[in-house]
Amino acid sequence: MPLLETAGGGAIVALASTAGLFGYPLRSAYAASKWAVIGLVKSLAIELGPSQIWVNAVCPGSVEGPRMARVIAAEAASRGVAPAAVRTAYERTVSLHTFVTAEDIAATVLFLCSDAGARISGQALAVDGDTHTLAG
Repeated sequence: MPLLETAGGGAIVALASTAGLFGYPLRSAYAASKWAVIGLVKSLAIELGPSQIWVNAVCPGSVEGPRMARVIAAEAASRGVAPAAVRTAYERTVSLHTFVTAEDIAATVLFLCSDAGARISGQALAVDGDTHTLAG
């Protein structure tokens, strides 16, 4: 942070998860770690704000890609159902009924690091299509 202070300010963006915004059954340790990231972000925003450093967390929901494909396949196998049924169940927990993409997350991070995001600090921004629950 000394380099940001020397530069006159700037942005710090941490990655959390929607698990940091909800309880997450059977994933308590994971949820706790994401809540900790958000607590750190909120504390750093207060500490670093006087140096014109804004600090935020991005909280992705289910992100399209190989990791989610593995999660879905494993859950489908353990429940004895088709992967499509598991994916549909995940999508039903989101208002937009879709997963987000890595590009969605990157675009949000770029915005938060830009001058347009310079007055946003101490926030946990969900990039998730409006997740209602993690208990599907």
